[in-house]
Amino acid sequence: MKKLEFFTKKVLCWVCLLCLVALLFAFAGCKPSKMQQAVESGNHYTIVASYDNTHHIVSATQTVTFTNRSENAFECVKFHIYANAYREDAVGAIVPAKYHALAYPNGESYGQIDFDTVKVDGTPVAYVIEGQDMDILSVPTKEIFPDESVEIEMTYQIQLANIHHRLGYTANAVHLGNWFPILCRVRNNTFDCTPYYNVGDPFVSDVANFDVKITLPSNFVVASTGTMTEASNGEAGITYCYEAQAVRDFALMMSPHYQKLSQMVGDTTINYYYFADKNPQQSLLTAVESFEYFCKNVGAYPYDTYSVCETDFCYGGMEYPNIVMVASKSQAYDQAIAHETAHQWFYGVVGNDQIANAWMDEGLAEFLTYLYLDESGKMPLAKNILANTKTYTTYVDVLNHFYTDVERNFRPICDYKSDGEYVIMTYVKGSLLFNTLYESLGAPKFWKCIAHYYQTAQFQIAEPNTMSGCFANIGGKQVENIFTTFAEGKEIIGEMKD
Repeated sequence: MKKLEFFTKKVLCWVCLLCLVALLFAFAGCKPSKMQQAVESGNHYTIVASYDNTHHIVSATQTVTFTNRSENAFECVKFHIYANAYREDAVGAIVPAKYHALAYPNGESYGQIDFDTVKVDGTPVAYVIEGQDMDILSVPTKEIFPDESVEIEMTYQIQLANIHHRLGYTANAVHLGNWFPILCRVRNNTFDCTPYYNVGDPFVSDVANFDVKITLPSNFVVASTGTMTEASNGEAGITYCYEAQAVRDFALMMSPHYQKLSQMVGDTTINYYYFADKNPQQSLLTAVESFEYFCKNVGAYPYDTYSVCETDFCYGGMEYPNIVMVASKSQAYDQAIAHETAHQWFYGVVGNDQIANAWMDEGLAEFLTYLYLDESGKMPLAKNILANTKTYTTYVDVLNHFYTDVERNFRPICDYKSDGEYVIMTYVKGSLLFNTLYESLGAPKFWKCIAHYYQTAQFQIAEPNTMSGCFANIGGKQVENIFTTFAEGKEIIGEMKD
């Protein structure tokens, strides 16, 4: 009898232990993912828009729910209005001089944004257009204390310029990049109102959630950030509804000339939109292969769609969440597709300050592109690194003949003397930094560092020490010295001429 009693107690103990373990696993399973956390903490945009293809005007009503997640109380909310950078009386040119002819093949053209009304929690307010180039919308509000929210509604029209750029219309397509008023990032408990610069990508934004509805002429094909949830025909055209969660921006590319190819990769639909590409199947294949390569080596892509769009663009390409632009006449079209695809991980999921630290996403995306091209047999890594080494050392050598103190350190994009210097210091030198890490660590450890960085900084704005710290966690403290020497311009690349 005692033996049976002892056995029964023992069984009960094991059952209790197993129940406890099951409960622990259940609680662990309830912990929200990083994406869920980003969705829950993100601000929310609702945009209802239409496009008039005759006058090239976007009309929209936009509602933004802003939650103060700083330690300060605010009495106004500030938005970037990048559409005003296209004004005729803008202080700065929208593109550097060397790209002017490419951007304006049909002559000068201008655009801007005009507001009808702005309301806060349903009440009209006297908003202010400010900033050094009239590129900031300041909306007065009640005092918003930490963790409090406010709803801001605005109606506006955007006149598009005829320009081969992020925002504008061309003979082949309409580009809606950086088009709507977007919240200035709150940094150090204040709104960061950094202006538009025509060098680099002068945009920094936290992830947010979007519901976007746009009505277009019925002959238009549209590519967009997010997932299309509905499409309906009406007298004004076709209305498309999109939803996007935990993304940094929302862009659309639209054209009556677009054709579309698609292929599934896991749970993600890869789309390729084109109008002049003579080998669209190859372009789709490049998008698919590079996407698979980065999924395998960096980490899982958290969204349902990814679209590559052929566009008329004065630069090689431009990245947005879930969608990228690739210049139709780019000489390195496949490389541009791969580079912009790499940005889906670094800029998209892992953000960085593209104004202060452009090398973090551009240099990394460029080097990851080289690794993809090498593995796919399209171009050896050594060839790209040799070319970049020659470019950089020649640049430094030439400047040494004219200046006694050549600036070789990474700098904010507004501090570069020209677009050419920006490209050399961020893309070229940036890629050489990551190649140095690759050679020092070896491929397996390098990819572990990249994956660790990706997992650590998802949906955040990563700082340089976030990146170097992740590399040091895997590769050792000495790795941080590599970042420091490159950042401070003390690196040794190639052999300098006498």
